[in-house]
Amino acid sequence: MPARRLTRQLIWQLLLYTLLFGIIATGLKAALVLRDGQRQMDAIPATIANLYLPLLSQSVWDVDIPDIQLQLRLIGQLPGVQNVELRTELGQSLRYDNPAQQNQRNSGEYILPVQTPRSLQAIGTLRLQVSRQHIYDAMWQEVTTSALEFLLGLSGLALLLWRLFNRQLVLPLQQMVEIVHNYQPNAALPALLPDQPHDRLDNELSALARAFHSMSDNINRHLQERQAFENALASHRDQLAELVAERTVELNQLLNFQQLIAGISTRFINIPLRDIDQATNMALGEIGHFMQVERCYLVSFSEEWLVNTVHEWCASGIQPTTHTLLEQSMLQRSWACQQLQHFGLLSLDSLAELPDEAVLEREDLLAHHVQSLFMLRIDHMGHPVGLFGCDMVSRPRNWQPKEQLQARLLGETLANTIIRRQQLQELSRTQQQLHAANADLARMAFSDGLTGIANRRYFDEQLSDCFRQAQSDGSPLSVLQIDIDYFKQFNDSYGHLAGDQCLRQVAQCIQSSLTAEPYLAARVGGEEFGVLLPGCHAEQALLLAETIRHAVWQLAIAHRCSKVNDRVTISIGQASLHPRHHSEHQLVRDADQALYRAKNQGRNQVVVAETPAPPPLSDFPLR
Repeated sequence: MPARRLTRQLIWQLLLYTLLFGIIATGLKAALVLRDGQRQMDAIPATIANLYLPLLSQSVWDVDIPDIQLQLRLIGQLPGVQNVELRTELGQSLRYDNPAQQNQRNSGEYILPVQTPRSLQAIGTLRLQVSRQHIYDAMWQEVTTSALEFLLGLSGLALLLWRLFNRQLVLPLQQMVEIVHNYQPNAALPALLPDQPHDRLDNELSALARAFHSMSDNINRHLQERQAFENALASHRDQLAELVAERTVELNQLLNFQQLIAGISTRFINIPLRDIDQATNMALGEIGHFMQVERCYLVSFSEEWLVNTVHEWCASGIQPTTHTLLEQSMLQRSWACQQLQHFGLLSLDSLAELPDEAVLEREDLLAHHVQSLFMLRIDHMGHPVGLFGCDMVSRPRNWQPKEQLQARLLGETLANTIIRRQQLQELSRTQQQLHAANADLARMAFSDGLTGIANRRYFDEQLSDCFRQAQSDGSPLSVLQIDIDYFKQFNDSYGHLAGDQCLRQVAQCIQSSLTAEPYLAARVGGEEFGVLLPGCHAEQALLLAETIRHAVWQLAIAHRCSKVNDRVTISIGQASLHPRHHSEHQLVRDADQALYRAKNQGRNQVVVAETPAPPPLSDFPLR
């Protein structure tokens, strides 16, 4: 029954809104649990730094292994900690794994420095693997409990609503539906709520009953008026439909032709050369469908009417033939060329209209099964540049003056296609030559002649740009200064040719180690290289520097005069952008100082620049 379906809809809507409220409430509870758990996880580094690191630092300093293990066990038993590992500067490592937190997902990592109790000198690092799985478990438990409580309440509410709606709404509506269903126009509408006195009907159901009675009276009154209007409108409608049909056909043809011209013209505005062939084929297809022909083609030629480009569209089942004209001169078909040269067009309703001297034209048309054709010469600045034509294969066709006029307009539109193609081809050739020349100039201006990587000039320009960008948007920036250890002795021992080869190998090794797009390697001195790392934090730069140093080591270039090893090695100084860096020169200076320390500490190593001190007053201009 319709009343029962309405009841179900109302009940389901009420339950849906209640369910939505419950979902939002449950989601808020879950979000609170997740927020509290996240705060607890975020507080792990601070908790360890305040409660455990002082005792752990003292134990490491005293080399008290049992106490260190006890501190690691206490840290590892913190909520969310999977394992904790202590690595000292002497290469020692101690680890504790929390068995309750193993095999859990959502792992993260914290690294805390371990310093001496008094001098705050780094004596090791504390690495923690953490998991947020316990947060998600608590959140899931909260969601499950809330959902079960809500479902129980929702079930009771649904039962109560169902009983209430059945009693107050379903039975009265069923009575009204039965009466209205059996009602016939031009008859009095009986009482819609016969079981209830009229003096007690003061709700929406009574208002609905009164509305039905009023509607019944209006229907009966308007039926007669409607019949009279319908008879008059039918007569006028038939007359108007005939006039509209006639004008619609004419307007549609004109509108379609205007849209066709506008679409073709718009398609070739600012079109690139690579798309012009596809656009021309699409335009020919649209023209062919509009003209209702079976073959439509556009031919362009150069001097002496030599065909150099052919575009053709064929209806389904029709074979393309115009491509056979490529690299041929249209002057070979003397009669057709005379018609095109003198009149600008060639129109044949049937092959019987061909004169006797058009022997070659007749042979071509018979070979291609053409029964009727229309061909138009396309000119540009008084010179012929192409042909536009349409063929009929299945039957002859009488080309009407209106169709010939439309073909002329389409041919003038397609003339721009040929000219546009020629202009784009010439422009493309000029742009390719210019691009090649600019590329050669750029390579000569910004590359090192020996190694092939960037030179000092390009490195300085990019460093200045990256420094300004990093200061404006707060992004990280790191610089590496690299020097080949004992390279002068290498040159003296093996000769300058071998030294040049060594420089090339080291440069290419550094270049191949830079996997990110914006990273830049450059030769900034004789045996010195610079690496610019925009967007790279200090930790990432240190890891990359070690990768480069190890890669050069793997080259295994023999160096018998090195005091480090029997192969070529490099020393690297690393510096990262700090708020106290006021210019790119200070950043490079810190990297150079780190490189100097790497050499003094034995070479073949990476040294990170210390936190820069405040600049002296001399660095600031006096006001």
